[in-house]
Amino acid sequence: MSLKQTIYLAFDVEIFNTEEVAQAEKRAFEANGELYCWKTTGKSNWLEKDISLSDVLGILVLPKQLPEQIDMPDDENDFD
Repeated sequence: MSLKQTIYLAFDVEIFNTEEVAQAEKRAFEANGELYCWKTTGKSNWLEKDISLSDVLGILVLPKQLPEQIDMPDDENDFD
């Protein structure tokens, strides 16, 4: 019987501002990668494949074949 397990990987990435979409697209083409948006709402953070400008902190290039959505750690609460 097989098990399903989540593996966390680390990538060095360059984060582009939302007005730098053309630069991000060029970098994705050069690196044979795909664009992801770093999205946030409240304390939650995640990466979402493709371009969207709603609730986006930045745009980055990741290798192909990754999931449509990648969860990231939530923001820490400094007031706890």
